[in-house]
Amino acid sequence: MTVAATTDANVLRYQRARTLGEVPRYKSGLQVRLKSGERVYLALSALELALYFDRDLALHYDLEGRLTKVARPNQYRRRGSSHRVLLTRKRAAEEGGGIERTMLSAEDADALVKEAHEKSVRIFEELDAKAIALEYAKPDLGQALTEIAPMLGRAAKFDLEEARRDAERFHSIYGRVAVLPPDQYNALVLQATEGCAYSCCLFCELYRGVFYGRKTSAQFIQHLQDAIAYHGEALRARRSVFLGEANALTLPQDDLVEILEALHHHFEFPPREQEHVPASWWLGHKTRFDGVSTFLDVFTGPHRTTREFEKLRDLGLRRVYIGLETGDDQLLQWLCKPATSARIAECVTTVKAAGLAVGVIVLLGAGGHEFAGAHVRETDRLINDLPLGRNDFIYFSPLVIYSHSRYAEQTKALKVAPLSATEMRDQEQAIRNALHFDEQRGRPHLGRYELESFVY
Repeated sequence: MTVAATTDANVLRYQRARTLGEVPRYKSGLQVRLKSGERVYLALSALELALYFDRDLALHYDLEGRLTKVARPNQYRRRGSSHRVLLTRKRAAEEGGGIERTMLSAEDADALVKEAHEKSVRIFEELDAKAIALEYAKPDLGQALTEIAPMLGRAAKFDLEEARRDAERFHSIYGRVAVLPPDQYNALVLQATEGCAYSCCLFCELYRGVFYGRKTSAQFIQHLQDAIAYHGEALRARRSVFLGEANALTLPQDDLVEILEALHHHFEFPPREQEHVPASWWLGHKTRFDGVSTFLDVFTGPHRTTREFEKLRDLGLRRVYIGLETGDDQLLQWLCKPATSARIAECVTTVKAAGLAVGVIVLLGAGGHEFAGAHVRETDRLINDLPLGRNDFIYFSPLVIYSHSRYAEQTKALKVAPLSATEMRDQEQAIRNALHFDEQRGRPHLGRYELESFVY
């Protein structure tokens, strides 16, 4: 096979801003013309294999050959290991603009895998039979074929049956992964606990009916080994480790120390004193992660001292996420959350004193119109008193009211009017406008935390 010269006539849409050789993330690339005349660029990076078609379609596979994303202009479908698929679409101006997110039906998820499989297997068969025209190779034809062909072969085997088998294997290890903070979506999840130790917050349906359990040391190590074997080469794309499920820090200190020591046996973490970890340190490595994160509530399990948190930091813990929800004590009580703003402040201060980063989560729309004013005022008061800095997160999570949930029943019985989506955005902006931060500590990252946009 020979490589033809690249001309303006065979430049694909995604190449118009720069040539193929100027895309640094892809270490190997092949641009091919199929027998049908369709052109495809096969690109291999340290994280994935991507197939870019000249009809504005891109297929993405992890390094185990699993389909992870299907992208078209203004929309993409992200597929999780659970075989759930989230469609994210940019609405046209005549539709009102903005972003729309929809979870696909099981039938549509199946159809997505079928469509991708048909395309990948056709490319692989033509490439294998040398019935394909080559228009570009990076860094050269021999190396590109050697590196890309085996990965394309893996992707070509990922048909619907394989996708279903893979999802069954995932569920046998994890059961399910209910939710993660947005900056942890690509974390390696490891479940030290399952379910929620409390599971009585009025607004939360994530763990309703899920049995709460703690893994023994032997069970966790087996779970860890099974997870490593399942993710395989795809671990190279995982940045951090997330210790699940809802509140793994309810475990006794000695148990957590043992779990973190087990992680050190399998993985490498940066030194405690290294505040900023460059992507080049972990990117493309199967055993390197920039730290361990987990959820924390302020009312269940042992209440740790700063020194105990420092011990966990020495072993790799880097960030904890706290469901602050609101700074209004009356609203916290109404939400059946046994916490107070004073206790939240004390907890965050203790965690920060240990050198850990935090992520605090504000529940937009909590308590509807009845509590709206106090919710904004007291939440601003609480957050402004917290010692947050440039490595911390403040997330705004819109309340999701499920029909027949306890929250829906209570608000209906008490005639509490909920906030609309627009009103929740206004509430978020009102809270943001009143926040102020210490210049020396720096400004935390502020973002949205939408439960319905999560797949794993």
